[in-house]
Amino acid sequence: MGLIARLCICLCLCLLFFGKSRSQFEWIAYDKIDEIMDRVNSVTAGNCFNKQPSELVLPEEAVYQKPSIEMLKKDIIMRNRTQLLHVRNIAHRNALLYSYLFQRLFDFEEPGLTYILLHNAADVTGGQSMINGSGIYFDQDKYYAHWYKNFFNKTIPLFGPYAWRADDFYDAFNWKNEWTNHTIQEEDIGAGRNHQYTSRYNRGNEWYSKWLPDQTRNDQGRGKPVHTVQLLLAERMYKLRDVAQNIEFYGPPHPEDPQGPTLWTRPYFDCGRSNKWIISAVSPIVDIYPRHTEYRHLQAMRNLAVAVTDIDFIMMDINQCAETGQTNAQSNDPQSKQPNLFAATDKCKPTTRCEPLMGFGFRRGGYQCLCQPGFRYPPYQDGPFKGYVIEKATQEEYANNFDCLKVELYQQIPQNFYQSNVEIFAARTRRSADSHAEMSNSSIYNGDLSKDPILPPLIESLSQVNPIAAISSPTVSLLKSSIQQFALFSGKLITGFDNDDPEHQKKKSRSKRYAFERPSRVASVMQLYDRLNRDPNLCELMTEDQLTMPGDVLNDVDIQFESQARLALTLSHFLSSFYQVVNPAEDFPLRKAELELTDEQLIGEVLAAVGGDYKAVGVGIFFDRGKFRNYRLPYFGPYAFRPEKDISRKYTVVDWAGLPDGYENEIWFRTMKARWATNADRSELTEFWLKLFIRSDYSGNTLVHHESGFPLYSYAPELKHGQWFPPTFQCSRNYTLPRQWIVTYAVPFFGLDALGINLEFKGVVRVDTYLSYLDINQCSMPHYVPNAFKGSDRCDYQSTVCEPIFGRGFRLGKYKCRCRPGYEYPFIDQNDFFNGDAMDTQWEVLMSNNSRMSRFDQLKCRI
Repeated sequence: MGLIARLCICLCLCLLFFGKSRSQFEWIAYDKIDEIMDRVNSVTAGNCFNKQPSELVLPEEAVYQKPSIEMLKKDIIMRNRTQLLHVRNIAHRNALLYSYLFQRLFDFEEPGLTYILLHNAADVTGGQSMINGSGIYFDQDKYYAHWYKNFFNKTIPLFGPYAWRADDFYDAFNWKNEWTNHTIQEEDIGAGRNHQYTSRYNRGNEWYSKWLPDQTRNDQGRGKPVHTVQLLLAERMYKLRDVAQNIEFYGPPHPEDPQGPTLWTRPYFDCGRSNKWIISAVSPIVDIYPRHTEYRHLQAMRNLAVAVTDIDFIMMDINQCAETGQTNAQSNDPQSKQPNLFAATDKCKPTTRCEPLMGFGFRRGGYQCLCQPGFRYPPYQDGPFKGYVIEKATQEEYANNFDCLKVELYQQIPQNFYQSNVEIFAARTRRSADSHAEMSNSSIYNGDLSKDPILPPLIESLSQVNPIAAISSPTVSLLKSSIQQFALFSGKLITGFDNDDPEHQKKKSRSKRYAFERPSRVASVMQLYDRLNRDPNLCELMTEDQLTMPGDVLNDVDIQFESQARLALTLSHFLSSFYQVVNPAEDFPLRKAELELTDEQLIGEVLAAVGGDYKAVGVGIFFDRGKFRNYRLPYFGPYAFRPEKDISRKYTVVDWAGLPDGYENEIWFRTMKARWATNADRSELTEFWLKLFIRSDYSGNTLVHHESGFPLYSYAPELKHGQWFPPTFQCSRNYTLPRQWIVTYAVPFFGLDALGINLEFKGVVRVDTYLSYLDINQCSMPHYVPNAFKGSDRCDYQSTVCEPIFGRGFRLGKYKCRCRPGYEYPFIDQNDFFNGDAMDTQWEVLMSNNSRMSRFDQLKCRI
C-alpha cells in the first residue's frame, strides 16, 4: 500500500507541475501567451548553443503592428508602438548615412573603424529605453577596409560591428555593483570564432537574408532608388553661395516602393551576445561594387551591407484584444497585413469591449474592458474594468463581476428642430446677437456650419415643417396669447425669475452663465496658428515675439516627441564620444589613426537624421566659435530639412552660418551656451563605458581589445540636459528655410579641451518637429500643470469626465466625454461617449443666432 500511495502522490505532483495551466488560477485556459512564454523561458544563455534553430525564433505574428512608412501615411502609431517606430527610424537613418558617405567620399575620407564603432554605441546609449543593439553587417568580401595601412582597394572577408547593452553588474569599474545600463559592449561579429554570419547554419542571422546577397545584374544599377540633395554652403559668414550644389546618391528603397526601406525580422534569441529575445529592423546600405577597376562593365550599385537595430522583445506591449474589421486589408504594405498571435486572449465579457493599454510589456493584463454601446457601468465601478485586475480574479469573482448593466428607456438623438417664440422656452432667455457677436466672430473652430450633416437640411426645412408657425396667424391670436401667458408663468415658476422684470433678466443671465466658455488665450493661440498656416507670408509683417507661442502650449511634448529628442541625443552622444576618445596623433601597428571629423561627414549625419524620421522638419549640428577646426570659417552649422512636408527623397542642407543672421544669437544656442560653456562639469553628465573588441588582423582570426584603451569611457548628456523651446513660426526672410510652425529641441555636446584634460562645450544639436503632430489635451488638470489648453473642453462636469484622444494632431475638439460612475449614456447609437467635435459644434450653434437649434444641453449623461 505504501508503494501505491507513493505512486499516486508522484502522479499528482507530475500533473500539478507539468500540466498545461501556467496561469495564476486554473480557470484560465492555456493559450498563446502561455505557449510563447514557455518557449521564451526554455532558452537561456547556457543552452542556446544546444537548441535547434527553430527553437531560437518565435512566430512573426508575435509582434503586432510593426510600423512602416506606408502605415505612417494613414494610420496612427499608438504610444505602445513608439519604441518600434524609433528602432525603424534609426535603422533607416544608418542606411542613408553610410550610403551617402560611401558614394560621396573617397576611400581615405570615409568613416574609419573607430567612427563606426562609436556610431553604433551612440545608437544604443542615445536610445536607452528604446534600442537594445545596433550594428552594420557587410556581405562576403564587400567591405574596403581603408583604415589598414597599405590596404588600398582591398576587401576583408567579413565585417560586422555590432553594439549592445551589456551586463555590468560584476565589472570592476562598477563599484556599486548595480545595473546601470551605461555599459556598451561592441564586437566585430565577422571576426573570431563563430564569425560566419552569412551561413544559413548561423543562429539568429535572419537580418542577413532580408536584403543580402544582392542579385542585381550589372545593367540594373540604375534601378536603385535615387535620393537628391541640394547643398547651400556658406561663401563667408552671413553669406551663402549664389549657386546651390545638387547631389544624387543611391540609397534605401523609397517609402512608396512595395517593400519599403525597412524590413522586420521574427523575434529571435541573440545567442552568445546580449542573450535576449530581440526583434530587428533591417535597412540596406547601397554602394558601387567593385570600386576601382578597369572593367567598368562589372560595376553596379548593389546592397553591400545592412543596418540593423534591435529592441528587447520582452519589453514590447502585446495586444490581447480581438481584431475588429479589415483595417489594413487594402494596404500595399505586406507588414501591415500580419495577424495578431495574441488576439482574443483577453477576458472581457460580452457586455464589454477590449481596448489595449501601453507600458505593460510582454505580460497579461495590458488592456481594459469598456462597456458596449447600450450598457453602463455598475454604480460602484469607476471607469473601465482593468485587464490586470481581471486576470488576477478567481473563477467566482470573474463570474459575478466585470459585467456592464443594460441601459433601459433609450432616448433618440434629436434630429428635427423647430423655430418658436422666445417665451416658449422661458427657462432660459435667448442670448442676443450683440452680446455674443465678438465671441462668434472670434471662433476658433471650423465655423462653417454647413459642414454639419444635420444643420443644413434642417435650416432649409424649418419653414415647411414648423407646426408652431401657424400660431402667428391672426386667426389664432387668442391661442397665441394664451400660450405666451402660460410660458411666462411656467418660466417664472421654474426659474424663479420674471422675464418682464429687467432686474430679474440681469440676475438670470448671471446665474445661467456657463462654465464652458473657453479662455480668450486659447482663441488667440489657435487664431495665430490658423492664420499663418493659411498665409505664411504674413510673418514678414510680424515681430519675433508675435511669431512665438507661449511655452505652456507644449504640454506632454517630452512624451509625444521623445523619439525625436532621442534622435538629437544620439547625435550628441556620438559627437561627445568622438571628441573625447579619438586622438588623431595615435599610431598603431596595423591600423591607421582615426582622422578628425570632416564637413562632409557632418552633412551626411544631419541629412540621414532628417531622412529617417518622418516627423522631423530639420536636424542641425551647430559648433561654437572655433570648435570645428576642419573648416575655413569660425562657425559651422549644417542644417538638413525636407523642402516638402510629405515623405520624399529630396533633401536640402544649408550652412546656417551663411544665413543673414547666423545662429550664434539664436535663443536656443545662447541658452545652451550660457548653461554649459563655463560649467561643463563631469559630475553633471552621465558616464558611459565602452568595451570595444576589434579584429586582430586583416583576416579576423581573433578579437582583441581596442588599442586606445579598454574599457573606453566618455561623458554625454541625457534628455533632461536638453530643452524644448516654445513653438515658433520659422520665417526665413530669403525663403531658404521652410515657412511653418516648428517645435525645437536642443541638446549640447562636449569634447576635450586643447590640453586634452577637461571637458568643454563644443556646440548644440538641434532637431525641429512639426507642431501639427503635437496632440492637444483640453481636459482639466491640476493648477500646477503647465497647459495652455487645459479646462477648455465642453464636457458636462457633473455627469461626464473628459478623456483626450491621441493621434489627432494640433486641433481642438479631440477629446471624448465619458459618463461618470453612476451615470449612463442615454442615446440609442453606437457610442458610449460624447465626441468633442460634436460638443464644440453644438456650443458654437448655441452661441450663434441659431441658438434655438442647438442640442448642447442634451449632450450629457443621465442618472
